[in-house]
Amino acid sequence: MKDEIAVLYPNETVSTAVLKYYRERSLPLPDHIGRHADLTEKELGDKSEMMVSRLQAQYLLWTARSLGAKKILEVGCFTGFSALALAEALKDVEGAKIITMDINPETGEIARRAFKDAGVDHFVSLVLGPAEKTSYVTYFNTIMGLGLLRQDGVLIADNVLKKGLVVDASEVNPNVADAYASSKVPYLQEFNDLLAADKRVETFILPVFDGLALVRVL
Repeated sequence: MKDEIAVLYPNETVSTAVLKYYRERSLPLPDHIGRHADLTEKELGDKSEMMVSRLQAQYLLWTARSLGAKKILEVGCFTGFSALALAEALKDVEGAKIITMDINPETGEIARRAFKDAGVDHFVSLVLGPAEKTSYVTYFNTIMGLGLLRQDGVLIADNVLKKGLVVDASEVNPNVADAYASSKVPYLQEFNDLLAADKRVETFILPVFDGLALVRVL
């Protein structure tokens, strides 16, 4: 049996090369989605960190297509980059529908323009409303309580490790100095514990994209 190792690659140089290798050999993003990411980074600067990475967008496109998804609820739209990737997966699916939520009307308007320019605004709708890491438990309970996910339906939650602070918020973790990230930790710990204990679902947490929880309804 192979050993489980905490550090996947020996240093930043190798890790960067591996990331480049991943992206170049994984399902590519269409040009218009890549251009939208570039635009977001150019116009919003540091705030663009709220956008998922390009590799994560590739992952979402591949996953939605592989699952045969037809209806998607996304909590947290920002400028619409991830929604565009999901829309690419569903664009040829009859009866497809994506509803994406965000509280910021300014970035929401950027997203709406992007959906229109991409020709997907007929099945992608933006709803203005809260989209906070602190509300993961509420979102999960609401989705499950209303039966919004069918059997074998999948919920994907990102940032569930929050720079490793969910596991170790001591001085050993240099990210403990990030007050914003630290403020989210108790809510994410509660969410992860809830998923692990809930017998209605099975969960697998991947140590990628700052922690990705994959949740399947039984």
